[in-house]
Amino acid sequence: MRIRYIPANPAGNLTALVLSPVPVGERAALSARLMGACPEGFEQVGYVDEASLLSDFPRLDMMGGEFCGNAARAFGLYAALRRGRDERALSVRISGAQRPVPVMHDPERGEAYADMPLPLGMEQITALGRSVPVVRMEGIAHAVLLNAPPSGETAEAVLRAMPPEDAQGVLFVEGARMTPLVAVPAAGTRVWESSCGSGSVALAALLCEGRDDGIHTFSFDEPGGHLRVHVTLRGGRPARAVMGGSVTLGTEREIDLP
Repeated sequence: MRIRYIPANPAGNLTALVLSPVPVGERAALSARLMGACPEGFEQVGYVDEASLLSDFPRLDMMGGEFCGNAARAFGLYAALRRGRDERALSVRISGAQRPVPVMHDPERGEAYADMPLPLGMEQITALGRSVPVVRMEGIAHAVLLNAPPSGETAEAVLRAMPPEDAQGVLFVEGARMTPLVAVPAAGTRVWESSCGSGSVALAALLCEGRDDGIHTFSFDEPGGHLRVHVTLRGGRPARAVMGGSVTLGTEREIDLP
């Protein structure tokens, strides 16, 4: 099977944007094979609906039906370039999000920002004898471990305690540094990601608790780069969250999978 794809690098979160048509039921297994075979070292895979690229809302579906803000940023930039209309803003449909996600990009700075879906709620779970906050978002939930160094053993314990979702993140936070692990049950993957857009928004929303209304800006150092999040609070609750940073796209490539 020959697969066409675009390598995307949103703040180090290496993503394959697959252009070849792949049946939905085969995507999870194919994604694992791609991640193992492609030399770029992809952390995740998204499937582009090429027929939608010229429509009002180009569509991308992630490998397990989850939501990914970094993939949305990269795909929005790719779709705008393919459309050739000199668009600096474009809304895209992406799995795990109920509404189109607006993406704004600045080619001169090599950056793109996504107007992210807001957290759906927060709850507490218990793992390894400690209370852990979980921020639920569309298509993914993130457990936040403050003042905790990355640990695979800890991550597994937290994942076991989390409610089921299309994707689950465990965020290890040390000061302004955040190290994310993301599990996608449908694809059978657990990846220490180089950056995580939805995780950055989840962390920013948690840090906003108790703050005054207005715009609050956060910058997180993540293993593959920096992500910035602007959270607008109204009535003590997030009313808008914009997340972004660097994005680069490679040229179209092909790989033959047995």
